[in-house]
Amino acid sequence: MNLRKHQEQFLDIINDIIAGSGVTEVLLSVTPGGGKSSIPIITGKLKQAGLIDGIAWVVPRQALQDQGEREFINPFFREIFDHNLTIRSSTNDKNPCRGTDGFVTTYQALGVDDKKTLLNEFRNKRYALILDEFHHVESGGVWHKALEPLYRQAAYVILMTGTLERGDGKPIAFTKYRNNRPVLQSSEDTAVIKYNRRDALLEKAILPISFYLSDGQFQWEDQAGNHREINSFDQAQKTDEASALYTALQTEFSSKLLQESVLHWKGLRAQNPGAKMLVVTADYEQAKNVTFMLKRATGLTAEIATSHKSKEAALAIKHFKAGKIDILVTIAMAYEGLSVPPVTHICSLTHIRSTPWIEQMVARGVRIDKGAGPYESQQCHVFAPRDKRFVAIMEQIKKEQTPVLGKNSRSEQSGFEQAQISGDGSGGQGPDITPIGSTLTGQSKYFIGLDMASGPDQHVEIQLPLMETVSKKEARMRREISKHINYYAFKHRYKPQQINTEIKRYFSKARDDMSVPELERTMRHVKEYYPCVVVETLKEPPPGMEEYCKPRSKRRRVSSKPQKWTPREEIMKLSCYDGLNLICRGYLI
Repeated sequence: MNLRKHQEQFLDIINDIIAGSGVTEVLLSVTPGGGKSSIPIITGKLKQAGLIDGIAWVVPRQALQDQGEREFINPFFREIFDHNLTIRSSTNDKNPCRGTDGFVTTYQALGVDDKKTLLNEFRNKRYALILDEFHHVESGGVWHKALEPLYRQAAYVILMTGTLERGDGKPIAFTKYRNNRPVLQSSEDTAVIKYNRRDALLEKAILPISFYLSDGQFQWEDQAGNHREINSFDQAQKTDEASALYTALQTEFSSKLLQESVLHWKGLRAQNPGAKMLVVTADYEQAKNVTFMLKRATGLTAEIATSHKSKEAALAIKHFKAGKIDILVTIAMAYEGLSVPPVTHICSLTHIRSTPWIEQMVARGVRIDKGAGPYESQQCHVFAPRDKRFVAIMEQIKKEQTPVLGKNSRSEQSGFEQAQISGDGSGGQGPDITPIGSTLTGQSKYFIGLDMASGPDQHVEIQLPLMETVSKKEARMRREISKHINYYAFKHRYKPQQINTEIKRYFSKARDDMSVPELERTMRHVKEYYPCVVVETLKEPPPGMEEYCKPRSKRRRVSSKPQKWTPREEIMKLSCYDGLNLICRGYLI
């Protein structure tokens, strides 16, 4: 199967580096959904060539660490790149690789690495530093300061992003600018790769997007107590645009828009039962309300994933990927990097109007679903308000894909001004108004047809079955060892701390710092010298461990659970001796 253009270009650069080209930094600007996940795997060829000791992959969110680990054990990538590399999730761990070929961490973890654990690691080993979606790193910000010494110390640096622009308009770290715009230009030590939406559509690497934008009537009261009312987003003055949108998302309009998107999605499920839906809300309260409405009104399975409850969010995303739920409701944390090909519909109930932010959001639905039929039968369906700023962003996306999709491309309604919209991607509070009410009055469909019969073969990444990653295996083995020790200690009347201390002394290392092979040796050790079976089968204990390899008592343990109560009538039927015996044992009457 052929590689995508940017993958081939990157592979050529890596091969040239191995041949001595002198390039030490590569910058990849790849459209969201275009497929950057294979880049760290290709980078692994530098380790196979002996040029680096490990791969350090930094991602924007903790939820993407597990996804990064899984890419390395994805059978599809293992076949096409002929590799057997593995990496593990790490959060400022000592020896983060632990017998693997690298590790994946987060920008947040690096920002709190006060002990400079990773910097010391970089000083002792040669690493290829891969910064994924590095536009998150603001020039001069906390993450920039944490990454700067690693950047200077790394043997090679790979910078990847789907949107070489920040929502707040601030400059991106490790990026050259000219006239306030990023400079993408190769040099003797830097290589630049560009892969835009047009390239990806030509190669059938992503799906085209259909937009369904809704208009309405809106009423609100401003801070001075003045009543405002407009009958369309088009009537909103520039000073009223944010207020109209905020009113729409906080009142009846958003419920109707959600209903429209759900009905369309349910209709598609007749042909594609595996189709999923992503709802992006404005704030946490709206996320909870939307989740409640979906569960109650549709009877479908939906869960919420926001940073307000990170543990529950990680579990919800896991359920969404595994097919246990149909709809995922989020604010921002699940949109970037979320790879779930069955997502066909996105309902945008957010007031954020940053071009890179919106592009990342809609890109969650452009991945190809192998189980959903031919490429030509698949599309991403986006439902959103028809405010001027969203329309401008949509027109920009449509402009990128229309020349590719040919004569069948059409827009049922058009004529909007094309503009590059920057903006606040922080998801902060809305305008200082009091929404009164709103009504959805109509919907415009912007449909992009397909005319790609001459395109190359479809590139489909096989979705990985539920295989065990390195970090998951480490966690499981630690749990199994702990469970065995706790049972042994309970059975033989020891404190678990005593056994744990003895094992740590024997191996000169805490289990939290052990690699998979070391944990395997520990498991064999505890099963051999701390058996939970008949003690007589125990082998000769090592010197100094005799005390801990034998039971302290052979007395039978008595259950702490309450004993069964026997009523007076039953006791009276017994002999005097038996009745007295029961009373003495606690069956008082």
